[in-house]
Amino acid sequence: MSTAITADLSEPQPLHCYRHPERETWVRCGRCDQPICMKCAMDGPVGLRCKTCGKPSRDALASLRPTQIVIAAVLAVGGGAIVGYAGSSFSIFGLVVAFFGGGIIAEVIDRAIGIKRGPRILMIAVPGIVAGGLVGVGLSVLWTWQQMLSYGEEGAPGIFLSAYLMSVLPFALFAVVIAAGVAAARLR
Repeated sequence: MSTAITADLSEPQPLHCYRHPERETWVRCGRCDQPICMKCAMDGPVGLRCKTCGKPSRDALASLRPTQIVIAAVLAVGGGAIVGYAGSSFSIFGLVVAFFGGGIIAEVIDRAIGIKRGPRILMIAVPGIVAGGLVGVGLSVLWTWQQMLSYGEEGAPGIFLSAYLMSVLPFALFAVVIAAGVAAARLR
């Protein structure tokens, strides 16, 4: 008693997309094995995926944990304070420091929290750099005021401080804006 097993060697029949039954396809989702047309296909990590399987559960570039938010804010404020202080200390050369400082701040934030992009990281980094920059400029002005009081005569420190503020303060504030702009361009 022998039973013969015969294989069906006829041509395979085309499949129909599960979302568009009128479309024939030869492609299946790499995860759920549903037939999909090229309109429904998405690039997956390995092969094509359907719209359901191809949609990530979370956006890895934009999602932030609370610890990452705190680290990014501290680095942005600290870096901004350094840029603001340097911008007010070096006057016109502070603009160059700010240009490179904004890039360095963005790189440090990137390396500390992982590569993150998008509006969430921008809403942390840019205001943090501006706030830190204003703190740095304020510390520089206070330090300069203290130095002028210790060396100046009666009434003279006020004149020197106002001249200092009019000559250096615009560069310092512009340096903070430059640093924030460079960091924003790097983190978008």
